[in-house]
Amino acid sequence: MIPRTRPDAESAIKVCANMPVDRFDLTACALACAIHENPDRDLSEALSVLDQLTALAQQRKPQSALALSQLIFGEMGFAGSTKDFDDPGNADLISILKARAGLPVGLGIIWRHVARLSHAALHGVDSPGHFLLRLEAPDGPIFIDPLAGGAIVDEVGLSEIANRVGIKALSEAMLAPVSDRVMAVRLQTNLAARARASGQIDAWLRAAFRRALLAPDNYQVALDYSQAAEAAGQIHIALEWAQRASQLQGYTQADRDRTQTLRQKLN
Repeated sequence: MIPRTRPDAESAIKVCANMPVDRFDLTACALACAIHENPDRDLSEALSVLDQLTALAQQRKPQSALALSQLIFGEMGFAGSTKDFDDPGNADLISILKARAGLPVGLGIIWRHVARLSHAALHGVDSPGHFLLRLEAPDGPIFIDPLAGGAIVDEVGLSEIANRVGIKALSEAMLAPVSDRVMAVRLQTNLAARARASGQIDAWLRAAFRRALLAPDNYQVALDYSQAAEAAGQIHIALEWAQRASQLQGYTQADRDRTQTLRQKLN
């Protein structure tokens, strides 16, 4: 059932968060996150597009990169977003479905939705600088750019991505397939980073909270939620998540000092 209120969306995200890796429903999670961010909007158009996409995927069962691209970009009309890169709609599944456009990880959720229904061996790749898709093939993995209409990314293209982020080459680990949960968290990371950069504290807090529900044992996630809560004046939550971060790999002396400062604020 599609949640219609923010509390119901929060409950749905918690259900997704407790799913094992092989049963994690990325589409349901991304929908719940979008509704949690903005429940006061008409969902009918977006859900109609999703229903069309689902029906075509079940009927056609595309397996190749070309077949997937033809269905998603050709028949359904999705495309890389022409909006401002920092527009939060680029990382909101409801907005992506309505506009049939988004940035890489948002479009990646559309690709994964089709791939799961068609049993195509396609997953996300959380590569630095540019989110990619990876389709397993007999001759080795094929890398796909969801922003560029499903274009194949060859060795030259991978080198260009590496150069843009200042490294010599993308390692095997950087090009490894990631779980749908990682994709869900990255989508919320995009929203949190944009809201934080633009000073939208409430939006940052909501996105950081959703990340914390999905990846509570990730140091950076815990730290970001603590910082968002502090910025929103919710010091008890800020301290709680600072203490959680203290139990995770990555905790620093600067974090210890900040945690002590938070304790003093409550005294």
